[in-house]
Amino acid sequence: MPTKEFRKTFKDTLDSLHMSICELTLKKNDEFYKLLRSYYSFINSRTQTLFLLVQNDCLWDADIILRPIAECTVKFAYVSSFDETTRIEKVREFWVDLAEINRLKQSNQAKQIIELTNIDSAFLTDIVLNENDQILLAEKWTKQMRQRKEQPWSYNEMIKTISVNYDFREILGLARNFTQSSHLIHADETALGVILDRENNRTEAQKEALMNLHEVRLLSDCIALYFWLVKVSSRLSDIDVNPELIKKINNFENSKLEFKSLEKLIE
Repeated sequence: MPTKEFRKTFKDTLDSLHMSICELTLKKNDEFYKLLRSYYSFINSRTQTLFLLVQNDCLWDADIILRPIAECTVKFAYVSSFDETTRIEKVREFWVDLAEINRLKQSNQAKQIIELTNIDSAFLTDIVLNENDQILLAEKWTKQMRQRKEQPWSYNEMIKTISVNYDFREILGLARNFTQSSHLIHADETALGVILDRENNRTEAQKEALMNLHEVRLLSDCIALYFWLVKVSSRLSDIDVNPELIKKINNFENSKLEFKSLEKLIE
């Protein structure tokens, strides 16, 4: 199957998933659903960027973009996995508590940079809290309190919570996305080694096979993430997932089998 055909199948499947998520998250207009729509808007925009990168063969860069897509998908599922009362509290935590903690951290970092470099920059000084706000937030968010509030929102902790609250065991596989992207984001020896291996140690046939399989994985992961969003949204609305949508996803999964033979070229 030519890559362009696989990309078309991906786009058609993604569009169907997109329509389903939009319909399901527009059911209500309370603060919880507003947060879900904010999360999804972020996810969808980043996914369009990822697809543009894939179409231009910028696969390593697309892998980096996959990380925030996965992280925001996890946040979407995480806040949705609780009962209604706890959801309201989680929304408040996200917009208020975590925001205050970040403001305090950013203020401290900006002050440190100004003190070390003596830079007179409005960009930095605007981030620094006034003395009263600094004192209030520092007293409210001690190191222990910050850790207690932030820990449940860490990527791996959210995945654990989701897997228990929703019994979505397959979501534990998201740890792979996080690890792969982390290597590339930090440009560590693993990331550089993999990139150099593809560029310098492979035949043209192997290089093409690796790029095709890389693209298949990236686009397949996006479909899996969107499908989780559909399942979460469907549970919230107590609506079964559309059988036609499931059929479309199965067709997409079947289209991946055309690339299976490429694995033999890279062994």
